[in-house]
Amino acid sequence: MTSPLDQDWPAEDLEHVDACPYCGSNERTLAYEGVQDWSFYCAPGRWNYWDCAGCQSLYLDPRPTQMTIGAAYAKYYTHGKGEPGFFLQSIKTRLRNECLSLKLNANIKPRLHLPKLLDGVVAFIGKCVSVPFGWRSLADRPRGRFLDVGCGAGLTVAFARHLGWDAMGLEIDPAAVREARRCGLNIVEGTYAQLTQYEGQFECIMCSHVLEHVHEPRDLLAKLKIAIKPGGVLLLTLPNALSPMRSHFGNNWRGLEAPRHISIPSELRLSKLLTEAGFSIKSIAGTGFETAAESYRIQRRGKVLSRLDVTKARQLEMQSLSAPAGNDFIQFICEAEAVGPK
Repeated sequence: MTSPLDQDWPAEDLEHVDACPYCGSNERTLAYEGVQDWSFYCAPGRWNYWDCAGCQSLYLDPRPTQMTIGAAYAKYYTHGKGEPGFFLQSIKTRLRNECLSLKLNANIKPRLHLPKLLDGVVAFIGKCVSVPFGWRSLADRPRGRFLDVGCGAGLTVAFARHLGWDAMGLEIDPAAVREARRCGLNIVEGTYAQLTQYEGQFECIMCSHVLEHVHEPRDLLAKLKIAIKPGGVLLLTLPNALSPMRSHFGNNWRGLEAPRHISIPSELRLSKLLTEAGFSIKSIAGTGFETAAESYRIQRRGKVLSRLDVTKARQLEMQSLSAPAGNDFIQFICEAEAVGPK
């Protein structure tokens, strides 16, 4: 059976990029040539990434057009992989929420409501339960209206609702929307252009691993600002073009994900854009362990993560791989300027 990777992306469905999507500079150098979809093995084509000389961001040229990029998401993870039976899934959700309630000092429902004397057991189990970026902020902030832009199958929307937020999601992928709605979540199907319909309505907006997927990232940032209430917060995360993991793995870096990752900013450039838009920014440090494990898988052209990939990632983590450029992921908590008294 022919692999999609053996096929070319149709030439008529490509467009050339004359300037960096993040700063507008046309000065650049070729970073990687012939990158393929080694993340999901579902998108055809060989792709070239360029380093912007102006702001050190990374971008595709040529790239799929906005009308045809959907072909790269034929087997994407947001489609859902099927859930276990209702009873088992209900127990798993309640146990996870019990662990997260203890970790975040919050009452996340539904939960098991185990007696306090079992906190030690819950804490031990909780070591295996990760806290995704932004969830701690959702637990700590006063409740209000919450929007997850590019919500996928709605995991964070469900979490926010369990915390007591008036939570909804915005998602372009119809398969992901169906999966989220099947779970009873409030999801709007469409592009980020719909953000202009919600001017100043949200106390908190999550935008997790979305900016690198869009053709006009600066336009998305502007529309996110429109939808946030003055004094609200934007939780923003995506790969960092100057990641030390990228330096280590080169074209095998998991952050590339060609051709879905159209452009990846440098942390410094993105911070400048957000500051100019009226946000104050707090950068949150993170770990590159998951990226390292996936990059080792990609390096050997494997489709499934192996135990050796994980072991090598742990070893790399112990070496404290770091660089002046910052984290593997950009993780920003961005406070929108509050409107003062007139």
